[in-house]
Parts: sequence; C-alpha cells; structure tokens
Amino acid sequence: AVVSTQSTGEAPPPPGFRAAPPPGFQPVPDMNNRNNALKEALQRELGASVFVMYHEAVLAFSRNQIDSKHFLQISKKYISPMSYSSLMTELVTLLPNIQKQHELYRDLGRPGDILPCCNCNQIMRTSDVKSHMCS
Repeated sequence: AVVSTQSTGEAPPPPGFRAAPPPGFQPVPDMNNRNNALKEALQRELGASVFVMYHEAVLAFSRNQIDSKHFLQISKKYISPMSYSSLMTELVTLLPNIQKQHELYRDLGRPGDILPCCNCNQIMRTSDVKSHMCS
C-alpha cells in the first residue's frame, strides 16, 4: 500500500519500507510511481519466486546484513546483463539511505547517468538535479 505524505511534511516511506526516509533524503520526483515501476520491472525480469528472494536481499542490504558487493553479486546472478545497469541505477536513486546509495554507487563504478548532489550527497539521476532541493 502506498502511504501518503504525513502532515509533518516528512516523505512517506517507499514501498517495502515501514519508516520514512532518514533526515537529509529528499524524495525523487514521482518516487511512488518510480518505485512501483522498478518493482514491476524486477518482477518481470526475475519471475515471482526469484523476486521474493531478491526482495529479501534488498532488505538485507538496507539493514546492513550484507554489504554492497555481496548485494551486487546477487543482483548480477539474477538480473540479465541487458537490464542490470538501468535497474541498478534506478534502485540506487530510490534507495532512501544516502550512505547505502554511496556504497552501491561506488561499487557500481560511479555510473555516469547518476551523480551525488554537491550539497547533501544524495545520489540522483542527472535528469532529477533541477528538481532536487537541498536544505
């Protein structure tokens, strides 16, 4: 279920997360739709049973139970080379944890279609830079 923006002005938790993003993380434009599109793309790519396992790996990474290199090994094992780059860069930009974004960004080799904000360090698509507002 999609959670609406809270009256406190905090961003809603992304699908699959129970808490709002940590301070400093600015939701990307159209975050809920992009999250849903990423989820659907991963489900098509992986199939239902592998998607469930992959979602567990995403949660394990976000909870510091596995590191970014291990997570990317799992990703490479199940995501086709044709889809890997686009799915991983979108996952990085939607991940509501700037530190975790940087771990993946670094271990992905700093892809050119995403970059860190010069003020808050959040990783975003180059197309999202204009709409990104740092406090």
